[in-house]
Amino acid sequence: MKDRRGQDKGTTNKEQILALLRNAVIEKPEAMFKDIDLQTDTWKPIREEDGNAITFVQRFKDMGGIFIYLENEAELGECLKQLAPQNGWGALWCTSPEMQTLLKKYDVSYVVDEPDRNNNPKIASIIPCDYLIAQTGSIIVTDGRAGSRKAYTDPDILLVMARTDQIVVGLKEALQSLNKQIGKDASQTVILTGTSRSYDIEQEIVQGVFGPRQIAVFLVDE
Repeated sequence: MKDRRGQDKGTTNKEQILALLRNAVIEKPEAMFKDIDLQTDTWKPIREEDGNAITFVQRFKDMGGIFIYLENEAELGECLKQLAPQNGWGALWCTSPEMQTLLKKYDVSYVVDEPDRNNNPKIASIIPCDYLIAQTGSIIVTDGRAGSRKAYTDPDILLVMARTDQIVVGLKEALQSLNKQIGKDASQTVILTGTSRSYDIEQEIVQGVFGPRQIAVFLVDE
């Protein structure tokens, strides 16, 4: 006698399971979610009057980011020299050869090795970004340009230098451009959307649990 699945009642559970697995492999299942559109963008179009730059700034600041606009690299150098002592950062932590060249050019103090936390209550790291995503206010960074993964995961304050031509509409555009770089110049790509945050046992938000407490973008318009 067979049960409703067509299995012999005298067979063991193991044999029944194996029979079901064989049938699952042989029988072609009905296509699920076959009407889903995987091509159309689900994001609302960016308003033409805002453009990519303004949209990024608005959404980045909504996520708690700090935004500073600068006309050129020289202004960036002067800005960093003022902000470091004002905020008690000391020498900036910089592992990116690209950024090190710029900091040397404008006589901004930096260290290559990670600062000792016993002597540096606030560690500020500076890195270049790869892209800024307007739709989400996110920053894309790679370990190839940053010089080290620790440079964007371990500091208390993360400073990111970007240029206006690095702002793109969405993640799709950024990944298409990064496709050739990944595996060659970089082994990790990270998308940063606001600072690290979590909730404690009393349901109070705590920032900087798994990463920087503050993120600032310095946008150089050149």
